[in-house]
Amino acid sequence: MGSRSLFIYTHPSTFVKGDITILKKRYDVTEYCFKNNPKKRMPFSLTGQFFYLLFNIYKFDLVYIWFADYHSLLPVLFSRLTGKKCYLVIGGYDVCREKKYGYGSFSNRLRASFAYLSIRYATKNLCVSKNIERIVAAIVPKSNHITVYNGVTIKSEFDGTQQKERIVLCVALVSTLQAFYIKGIDRYNTLAQEMGDNHFTLVGCNPAIFEKAGVKKAKNLRIIPLLEHSKLALLMSRAKVYCQLSRRESFSLALAEAMYHNCIPVITNTGGMPEVTGGLGYSINPESSDFTLCLAEAVRKALEEPLNTALRKRIEQNFSASHREQAIFN
Repeated sequence: MGSRSLFIYTHPSTFVKGDITILKKRYDVTEYCFKNNPKKRMPFSLTGQFFYLLFNIYKFDLVYIWFADYHSLLPVLFSRLTGKKCYLVIGGYDVCREKKYGYGSFSNRLRASFAYLSIRYATKNLCVSKNIERIVAAIVPKSNHITVYNGVTIKSEFDGTQQKERIVLCVALVSTLQAFYIKGIDRYNTLAQEMGDNHFTLVGCNPAIFEKAGVKKAKNLRIIPLLEHSKLALLMSRAKVYCQLSRRESFSLALAEAMYHNCIPVITNTGGMPEVTGGLGYSINPESSDFTLCLAEAVRKALEEPLNTALRKRIEQNFSASHREQAIFN
């Protein structure tokens, strides 16, 4: 445990915690949480980060950063100047420009320059899907990049043979209008309205956001704001169908986890989600003129399908936490 790693992030999300756990197996990890909210705090956070790196960068053998953004440029440049290796995880938001919803680092010119330079000068960019790697290659041609898929870590007693119920499930952390539309919650709600005789469940969404969006919640849509992981795993083990109807999605860890629990996926043909499903389940073109009807037909078919253990096997064989661990250390 002689080697030391500096781990920089802005929010201790599930995937961030997962990578910290992985690195701790071989490194003495020092965590650095960069505070980027509210926005007026940014100059002070950048100043503090500058002085931290100035006096501490020499202590570390490598720097590991989640997302290319304001918080990544100084560590990348300090690493380059001092000859340290710097690994930058590209999660999707950081190479996105969704002007309509103001979503993505590249939707703001200043922010885009921080992200661009971070990607350009990092030792290696670890992209969470091949779709994201293609975008990185197009945006920053001279960057060094590779695909390292997200990994599913599931600590539960569910072995995938549980009896399924006619539940259609979607999981999305939604507290803003931006997230409401990017995650396709409006689409999911319209689908529920179209299929009024079926049970739809949405986990992780603030119910108040429907009113803010001016969208009337479907009567057959149950909203659960947040669930601890063990209870979410139980719900996934019971649900028959999992929907992810995002307008932007780099990978979707929730989709992979649902498939691990043998939920039949119904997705939009967007981003890295088709890489996760690998042709299993149903993939709908969001540009289709009868999009909602196509979704409803796919969900009806999925609800009638027998248990398919190939879903769980695909996740175990391609997207396990151990696969990610091996890829990171390689």
